[in-house]
Amino acid sequence: MPEDAEQLLRIYAPYIENTPYTFEYEVPSVSEFRSRIEEIGKKYPWLVYEENSAILGYAYGGPLFSRAAYQWTVEDSIYIRADAKGRGIGFALLNRLLSILKKQGFCICYSLIVEGNVPSVKMHEKFGFTECGFAANSGYKLGEWQGVLTMEKQLNEFSSLPKPVIPFPELGLSFF
Repeated sequence: MPEDAEQLLRIYAPYIENTPYTFEYEVPSVSEFRSRIEEIGKKYPWLVYEENSAILGYAYGGPLFSRAAYQWTVEDSIYIRADAKGRGIGFALLNRLLSILKKQGFCICYSLIVEGNVPSVKMHEKFGFTECGFAANSGYKLGEWQGVLTMEKQLNEFSSLPKPVIPFPELGLSFF
């Protein structure tokens, strides 16, 4: 996966440069992006969707917050190559990602969606995500203040004694 950093960054860069859907301003270097993939992959899944050796999209789980009590929560992120949108790739990635996150033992998945990203909201709704909050004017990007919708989906039961989350590499699953 880290060896795919350059292709993955080519998918992500237009989101940084042309949309408010990520609050990053500067496209990271390939080396920085590779480091992110490696760091996230220590605990969370990072999935790619590939056809004919070309990566058309990717999705990953990541921490929503860093404090210990949040260890059973996860945030999803999904990016699709511009010319591959509308083909169900995001749906396939999110379906697989949620399945893995559930197996890992996460209890709840959040998605933070910048207002106006209707396709992302609709896709998450298809998976049973519900709106649980909206923060107006959360970030300034592309000359405008952007609000952020938070959606949530319960993955596992909330136990009074939750089991530790299983790091992704320990599940022994392969990418698709």
